[in-house]
Amino acid sequence: MEKRAGYFRIGQITDIHLIVKNDQEDSLQSVESFKKTLEDAKKFNLDLLVFSGDLSEHSYREEYELFFRMIQGYDRPWCFITGNHDNSVEISKISPVPMALKEGNYFYKKDVNGSTIFFLDSSMGIVSKQQLEWLEQEAAKEKKEVFLFVHHPPCHCGHLFMDSRYALKNLKEVGFVLDRISNLHAIFVGHYHSAMEVDRGNGQTVYLTPSTQMQLDPDSVDFHILSTVPGWRYIEYRNGKLFTELRYL
Repeated sequence: MEKRAGYFRIGQITDIHLIVKNDQEDSLQSVESFKKTLEDAKKFNLDLLVFSGDLSEHSYREEYELFFRMIQGYDRPWCFITGNHDNSVEISKISPVPMALKEGNYFYKKDVNGSTIFFLDSSMGIVSKQQLEWLEQEAAKEKKEVFLFVHHPPCHCGHLFMDSRYALKNLKEVGFVLDRISNLHAIFVGHYHSAMEVDRGNGQTVYLTPSTQMQLDPDSVDFHILSTVPGWRYIEYRNGKLFTELRYL
């Protein structure tokens, strides 16, 4: 298909939680699930594949080395952000992609076929003031629609377990900035190990993408695994319209 400005195909893979293969802890088979997911994503000739945080389980060097080895065979453009199980400073020491950290955070923007995509770092459980100021300033320069990837949802989502225990710590500050970005309508996140679409108001939808490791029950106040079937999200944008598909393997 001919690529035109304003058209893109993006994949989102999240919450991989890689554990070194010989570790007995890997009862959920994180390595095999990620391998299976990556093979499925290869079928789509994506313009960009986004790994949206929790690449590792423990933020061990060996886990990051395993991640980068596993994606060596992926020959399309890709990028990543970090989650609360990651450490941006540690991963920057071995990343084949240069990471320009600012106050320990890895955030940036990309142009994908004429569309601007923003990537934020919430690995410390917050989105820093520096990142929020940068996002607002950069988004204001764009006349067209922009898109955002961040590990944590920027609002409560009706997920009883995750909302009560592991929500973003500075939701109010993040929400204040997002409310002022009128050309942002789609926010893609992970962290909750669930597939959900949440209307956060002001014309913005938060798309929660399932994990490759396990899916949690959003209706349980306790930690309850619904499934260990890996999932990821296919995203297509064309003529000002967004389409997404969840793929379970």
